[in-house]
Amino acid sequence: MNSRNYLLKHLSSEQVSECILGQPSPALAQHVQDCPMCQAELGNFREALGEFRGAVRAWSNDQAKAALDIPAPVSQPRSIASHQLAWAVLIAVVCVIASFIMPRHGAENAAASDAVLLNQVDAQVSRTAPTSLEPLMKLVVQE
Repeated sequence: MNSRNYLLKHLSSEQVSECILGQPSPALAQHVQDCPMCQAELGNFREALGEFRGAVRAWSNDQAKAALDIPAPVSQPRSIASHQLAWAVLIAVVCVIASFIMPRHGAENAAASDAVLLNQVDAQVSRTAPTSLEPLMKLVVQE
């Protein structure tokens, strides 16, 4: 081994990733060729990746087969489907009618409460004396 290989010692996780991805630097590639421990580590990692790839493919194939084995849903009789459609239409009609009725009641209540408030304000403004001075006003004789 030359002196440059001693500087690298063994591969770090980043360097292993570079080698797995096929993008090692020339010095890193030379170290892997010269170091049997790093060659073995890369071999073990590649073997583990291969086993993982095989397991994923097997699982994927099993899932695809299981999806093909699922029986098709049984269609409902026409009468049940027509009853469900009738109920859905009825509910939609009730919701539309309710949307027209509800805001009108709210507007009528708001107009009535506005009128009551306006009458109270009018009564307060038209007084000749504040409420706190009314007992004194009774003492004064008005002509």
